[in-house]
Amino acid sequence: MPRKPVTDIAAWPALTLEGNLISPAMIASIDRREAPEQGEADYGLRKGISIRDEISLAFRVGQAHYADFLTASAVSATATIRFVRDFLRETLGFADLREEAGPVALTAGEGRVPVVVVPPADELDRRSATLSQDRSRSAVLVLQDRLGAAEGALWGLATNGRVLRLMRDNASLTRPAYIEADLAQIFETEDVASFALVWLLMHRTRFGRAGAPATDCALERWREAGAKAGEAARDRLAGQVELALKELGSGFLEANRELREKLAAQEIALTEWFNELLRLVYRLIFLMVAEDRNLLHPPAAGVEERRLYAEGYSLAMLRAQAARRGAWDRHHDRYEGLKVVFRALAGGEPRLGLPALGGLFAPGLLPTLEAARLPNRAFLSAIYRLGWISDGAGMAPVNWQAMETEELGSVYESLLELQPQLAEEGRRLVFASDAAEARGNQRKTTGSYYTPDSLVQALLDTALDPVLDRAEAAAEDPAEALLSLTVVDPACGSGHFLLAAARRIATRVARHRAGGTPSAEDFRHALRDVARRCLHGVDRNPMAVELTKVALWIETVDPGLPLGFFDAQIRCGDSLLGVFDLTALEKGIPDGAYKPLAGDDRETARHFAARNRSERAGQGSLDFARGGGALPAARQFASLGGRLRALPEDTPEQVAERARLFAALRGGPEWYAFKVACDAYVAAFLVPKTGGVPANRHTVTIPTTAHVWEAMAGRMPFGPLVGRVVELAEAARAFHWPLEFPDVMARGGFDVVLGNPPWERIKLQEQEFFAARSPEIAAAPNKAARERLIKALEKAPEGSPERALHAAFLAAKREAEAASEFARTPGEEGGRFPLTGRGDINTYALFAELFARLAAPQGRAGMIVPTGIATDATTAPFFAHLVADRRLVRLVDFENRAGLFPAVDSRMKFSLLTLGRDAPAAEFAFFLTDVAQLADAERRFTLSPEQIARLNPNTRTAPVFRSRADADLTAKIYARVPVLVEDAKGPAGNPWGVSFARLFDMANDSALFRTAAQLAAAGFVRQGTAWVAEGARPRQGVLAAEGGGAGLFDLPGAGPRAPRRYLPLYEAKMIHQFDHRWAGYAEDGETTLDIPPERKRDPGFEPDPRYWVPEEEVEQRLRAKGWSRGWLLGWRDIARATDERTVIATVFPRVGVGNKIPLILSNETPEFLVALSGNLSSLVFDFVSRQKIGGTTLNFFIFNQLPVLPPAFYTAPRLAFLLPRVLELTYTSHALAPFARDLGHTGPPFAWDEARRARLRAELDAFYARAYGLTRDEMRYILDPAEVKGPAYPSETFRVLKEKEIRLYGEYRTARLTLAAWDAMEADGSFRAMDLP
Repeated sequence: MPRKPVTDIAAWPALTLEGNLISPAMIASIDRREAPEQGEADYGLRKGISIRDEISLAFRVGQAHYADFLTASAVSATATIRFVRDFLRETLGFADLREEAGPVALTAGEGRVPVVVVPPADELDRRSATLSQDRSRSAVLVLQDRLGAAEGALWGLATNGRVLRLMRDNASLTRPAYIEADLAQIFETEDVASFALVWLLMHRTRFGRAGAPATDCALERWREAGAKAGEAARDRLAGQVELALKELGSGFLEANRELREKLAAQEIALTEWFNELLRLVYRLIFLMVAEDRNLLHPPAAGVEERRLYAEGYSLAMLRAQAARRGAWDRHHDRYEGLKVVFRALAGGEPRLGLPALGGLFAPGLLPTLEAARLPNRAFLSAIYRLGWISDGAGMAPVNWQAMETEELGSVYESLLELQPQLAEEGRRLVFASDAAEARGNQRKTTGSYYTPDSLVQALLDTALDPVLDRAEAAAEDPAEALLSLTVVDPACGSGHFLLAAARRIATRVARHRAGGTPSAEDFRHALRDVARRCLHGVDRNPMAVELTKVALWIETVDPGLPLGFFDAQIRCGDSLLGVFDLTALEKGIPDGAYKPLAGDDRETARHFAARNRSERAGQGSLDFARGGGALPAARQFASLGGRLRALPEDTPEQVAERARLFAALRGGPEWYAFKVACDAYVAAFLVPKTGGVPANRHTVTIPTTAHVWEAMAGRMPFGPLVGRVVELAEAARAFHWPLEFPDVMARGGFDVVLGNPPWERIKLQEQEFFAARSPEIAAAPNKAARERLIKALEKAPEGSPERALHAAFLAAKREAEAASEFARTPGEEGGRFPLTGRGDINTYALFAELFARLAAPQGRAGMIVPTGIATDATTAPFFAHLVADRRLVRLVDFENRAGLFPAVDSRMKFSLLTLGRDAPAAEFAFFLTDVAQLADAERRFTLSPEQIARLNPNTRTAPVFRSRADADLTAKIYARVPVLVEDAKGPAGNPWGVSFARLFDMANDSALFRTAAQLAAAGFVRQGTAWVAEGARPRQGVLAAEGGGAGLFDLPGAGPRAPRRYLPLYEAKMIHQFDHRWAGYAEDGETTLDIPPERKRDPGFEPDPRYWVPEEEVEQRLRAKGWSRGWLLGWRDIARATDERTVIATVFPRVGVGNKIPLILSNETPEFLVALSGNLSSLVFDFVSRQKIGGTTLNFFIFNQLPVLPPAFYTAPRLAFLLPRVLELTYTSHALAPFARDLGHTGPPFAWDEARRARLRAELDAFYARAYGLTRDEMRYILDPAEVKGPAYPSETFRVLKEKEIRLYGEYRTARLTLAAWDAMEADGSFRAMDLP
């Protein structure tokens, strides 16, 4: 028997908890004083005074104040303010309370805690004439307006003396959230328990100290902790919902033999049957929520009808019965009773007081399940899973009333991952058991994740609110202007973004309609209107589409009114695959559609490619029914959506009329003709190119441009071809935007585009494909094993299930390849993604370009995407376009270290990206871990397009600053020092004349690599760092060689005819700044070893690499690059902004080099290249580089745009200072003798002296900091921002270096030595002598 939950509001009879301001579980924890920050000192109590004693005293003091308040002869607004002031000061610790003029009567903490007071006769939610003269508002709205407008205020109080309400800033009032205490009940009934909780929750110390960030308070931390605990509870609930599905499915299977047989014979598709189960669960949840919120019955429903429903048919009754195991019998009556409810809600049932809702309860949605029986045992077991949840100490009823609809979405979106399977001869429903290998993961492995509401709200602040502000300001009827806006989420999932946007819009609509003080009913009516008129969504998963509609129905259910018709607005389709602009049809099908893919016949592909080119060139035989041979103009269908949008939905008949008109309009001949044209365009990419050259050119089933144009002209092509292209396009869920949302697209797009689209590569995921079809293949231990199993399918007999599975796999693989080719279509050929359809395509980049295109000329787009959208080379053209066109409004970067997305790697970086039009500058913030950090002004900075172009002139990508100070200092450096290579300036933009080279690719060139063991076995002998073969040796056999072609190492002939040498192959991990001997490999050739200082003191020591490569290959490749010197200069391209150092560049011997060490090649003299080497290893250069790296790779395009002092900077005095220091730091072994000789040094290598090296490097760092124009304080900042700005400052430059040196030396040695060198050079005139002011 479930126990009564400790969070039951009955424990505090004088308190009302509305919404999820702070979770009930957290409130219970606060009440027990088990929450953080609840010690006596936290509440500011004097020593020796306990919280219990203080509450007891406060209760009596408050009771006395309240008694005096009641006995006043006339309780005016002034008297109420006086009572509230004294009550808060002496009862709840508001010692810093002060009175203000205006609607907000009192504030504490220098404005951080506003208190709105109205007389006792005024309800907090109703207008009060005391709050303003020109426009009366309610206390709640006054407080909400103040919290929304004041950046430093997040929590506040509203009161009329009788009740005290705690509120938080909330952009939407459609679902109010607050905690309210009935002071009258508390003091008149001596309810000390409720008062104690009020004191613990609303004491002044809970709101934070004056001057601190608004989020720095116990209330906010409790709210966040409760939300995280709620996430864990939702995860448990998701598991129980999965169990409920199993119970329901297995119950239906066991009780219905005919169902089992039809599923086994595939007369009923398993997926379709499982979707019915999902719809059944959706209905159950809808009823639980509607009942708990008292929204199911219309106001006119009679008491007897309500009682009959509640006692005989309600979900509340079933939940109570489910808690008694004795009711879990083998009868079937409970589910039959539920069918009565379903039929009643489909058409209305006066005897139960139920209205006709339609929508989710429309007939025909559960064709199999409505005809099936279900034992009470299985049914009530499922109800128990859905209605009760463990809270750690027992089972408690799920609080559907308090759960936000978005939270429901997070639970039920997880159902979309499940892949059903039948077990025990079809009598039991199971799911793929191994979540990592066997789940279908229709959403999670497709890169889509439930989005925390804090991120959604932060995105709406910049993507939605400015659009709403503009609409209100420009309209005579603001409410109607708001309702005319259009909002879309192209990957809507459970509808989270749409719901959040709808609430904000509805809050404003309701306030305009009600003249400033809307009621709960006003909010509900407004939300219903917003949902049916403003919201649009698309998702590839049909059950996600249904889930979004369910979420909208739950949120907009209005007692007595039918559920809205959302089929025209929430559509199923692939937002990325389909025709976006009908003018693309006029250009014809692109050539890329006929590129041979998996399973295609090349001859067939060539034939149709040639035919298509001929038709596009006007050489084909085109016979249009209308207009002769002239190409018809693309038509628009704006009237379709406009007529639908205007229809009301107040009765079931009106909803049915809207559905009828929607179907009729889409069934019209002109609309269908263009659908066929669009389908043919897309199907050209999808259709297998097989069958050879057709015998009759008119009876083909592979579409070409002529077929598209014929359909546009109104003449249907060959019937079988039409059937095939429509089938292919619909199977791939192609989505044609001008046909699905014609009125919106005709007027230029949507006013607001929102979403968190999937982050995935366009490539078939084999594990996902085989999860439900072949768990054995999906669960294979590795890719090689999986490929063997897939090949085995191909060899199975014709007609066997295995052969059919292989055919399905090839078809799916081909569809993925076709989608990739579709995305890569060039813009000049009508391609949809000219800026992002390149490289290793990821869907997030395509969606970003789609979002940008979907936004209307005055609209905005807001999305959550990986930060690579702003920093990566593949997306650089897109981001540069945003910058150049002034589309970029804001980019806020987050690290996932705090687990904002629990299912995503903690190292993942993602951003809130907002796009608009004509943005003069963009706001940025980077390295955030929590949305609350956005309130810190030092974390935010703005950059204009011109400033971005100065910092990254070649790519226009975003720099990555942690703080405003980082941005300002970097901008100062770029104003003084040019980038290494500025492409637009030609040769003048490359003063060093540098080019770059990658010598050996570690994968593609692996056939050339040899290990020490292989070379020794082949007769080579070690000579220094090289391996040399001298004279003839016995003929060698065939030796196994790792990476050597087919795994063989064949020494032809009788051995080497002439000396041959193999040189070391350096890898990135082997080098460091001023050190080519940083690391090497042990004798086993696999274990990496860091080289200790004592080994480096031996100038003859060189570390062993893992591989050696032929000397002739090294020489040939370097000669081809024009490099003749006996040494090389390069850098590690594996780099992170958070490592000890970021740019690792140095001089090293003339050897083989792996692709992770790009080489820097220049014709400058060695003296100047030495100076360049010193520049690249300086702290100031490293500081700037850290502002440019968003990932883990220091690519060419980043390196080119780093500020490097040009050769002209290096005067004779400056070179005289630099050369000896860089030479001494670099030349520490005989291997670099050619380098030393080039600089005129003929002596031995310099001794490796750690202390001296540190001093030399400090002198170089001081020199380059001064050369870059830094002041001493700016150098101090670069070394340690915390030293200059304080420990809480959001920037970190060389934190890892600092922590390492403190650990090794007991101090931050680099900082001390560098500043000492600066001071010495300032004092002795060195800076002046080198003309470094």
